[in-house]
Amino acid sequence: MEIQTNPTITLLCPSCWGTLEQNHCPNCGESFSQTLDILDLRWPRPPSLTTAEETLVTNLVTQFETKTYRELVTLRFQDLDAPPEFLTLYHDYQANLQTRGRSMMDMFQTRLSEHYKIPDRQIALDIGCGVGTSTAVLANQFAQVIGIDPSLPDLILAKKYCQEQHIENTLFVQAFAQQIPLQDNLVSYVVALNVIEHLFDVENAFAEFHRVLKADGCFCGDSRNRYDLFFPEPHAQLHWVGLFPRRFQPWYVRTFKERPYVSAHLLSWLELRRFAKHTFEQTTITYPLVSAYGQPVQTDKWIHLLEKTPIFRHLALIIFPSHLLLAKVGNPLSNTH
Repeated sequence: MEIQTNPTITLLCPSCWGTLEQNHCPNCGESFSQTLDILDLRWPRPPSLTTAEETLVTNLVTQFETKTYRELVTLRFQDLDAPPEFLTLYHDYQANLQTRGRSMMDMFQTRLSEHYKIPDRQIALDIGCGVGTSTAVLANQFAQVIGIDPSLPDLILAKKYCQEQHIENTLFVQAFAQQIPLQDNLVSYVVALNVIEHLFDVENAFAEFHRVLKADGCFCGDSRNRYDLFFPEPHAQLHWVGLFPRRFQPWYVRTFKERPYVSAHLLSWLELRRFAKHTFEQTTITYPLVSAYGQPVQTDKWIHLLEKTPIFRHLALIIFPSHLLLAKVGNPLSNTH
């Protein structure tokens, strides 16, 4: 498929949705900060950074050109205030990010191609792009990739990663998923890797994904299942968190792990299906290829057999550890801003 060269991307002011001129909106007069060419378009504006956060950003910026990506990653996470168990898991996760990014993006497109077809390879949008490993994979498949994330330190790392890989067709923007500063009907493909459980305003975020997608554009994202009976909740490292009513989940985690539980909002299969069907014209919730998560390839064959069994296919999804949401846009939404 032919790929257009340098497709046009217009960033919008998240305050009034006028067109930005560099970091300024001539329509409403708002100006937005910019760090290493990364615009901060989060809206409403969040509280100011703490002293520790300001120090971290300053260190990352001043050492951006002299340090390697891995050295900057170490700098980014060296002062995490977390239990040793969590830090070990986190560092293992970071060490495997590059391989994981490739395998997950390949898995997304393999499963998507079984149900829908991406209309073209012009612009992809990586929601919650983090440190950029999935963005870099998409950059080899699309003419332009936009990575958005609310975390400036992670975006700085993403920019460094792409720089080291000699990838130039990426644009990183600090923004919220429920307020994407892009024009309507712009992108062909939206991905959300390990993101859906962190969207506390899922309905508005999904509406934004739909808005920025072209007609026939596709969405793909994985979502950890609230009612997973097999593995510990990944953010708390504790089994059966989702079986408790939401108001008791922080108490349960605090009691057995002595840590807060505020950063995740896992959805059940029914909740995910409701949000998806409310937003997209065509939706499929299915099983991921678990080999992309590091499980044995043979397990995928058993899951494939399960998926082909009508009676058990949906029943097993209710308790399966993770869901894969595939969706396709029909006619584009009208401008909602």
